[in-house]
Amino acid sequence: MTFETHHVCIKVTDMERSRTFYEQALGFTVETVIHHTPAITSCFMAAPDRAMQIQLLNFPNITADHTGYGHLGMKVTDIQESYAYHQKMGVISQGIVEQPHQWGYFIKDPDGYETELCQLKK
Repeated sequence: MTFETHHVCIKVTDMERSRTFYEQALGFTVETVIHHTPAITSCFMAAPDRAMQIQLLNFPNITADHTGYGHLGMKVTDIQESYAYHQKMGVISQGIVEQPHQWGYFIKDPDGYETELCQLKK
């Protein structure tokens, strides 16, 4: 079983303002925009060296008090295998959820920081 970096999620109050900032200030480029619901949108942006993505997550009524770190995202090739592994460790914070673009679940570290494990759909 291998784990690969995928993204770091940050919550933003204004998607366009944040997208423009990461494009102009750091050279990130838009890879994918996902509309989870009509009101919740993610914009995945790749770093110039393609080694990392940032996920800008915007949802209704988010305020500056609730922005910032969201979660670390890691990619796996077999979601069931990794889920069983983390279940044995007792660190699962959310069961597997299927979305149009992936299957994923969350684990928590000892301080409560979440990491998303995802298997992308082809």
